[in-house]
Amino acid sequence: MSGCVECVRWRRDEEEARRRGDHSRAADCRVLLRRHRAAGCPGARGAEGWRGDR
Repeated sequence: MSGCVECVRWRRDEEEARRRGDHSRAADCRVLLRRHRAAGCPGARGAEGWRGDR
């Protein structure tokens, strides 16, 4: 997993939302993570554990 603080935050928030059954928030977190990474996150390419296909 990337050590980027923003990436970690979005993934953590997604996991929490899924545990609560808040699927809309979980989807929002995935979208925001993708946007963050597309905007130039240093860990965007080849980061282990990133589920970019979701």
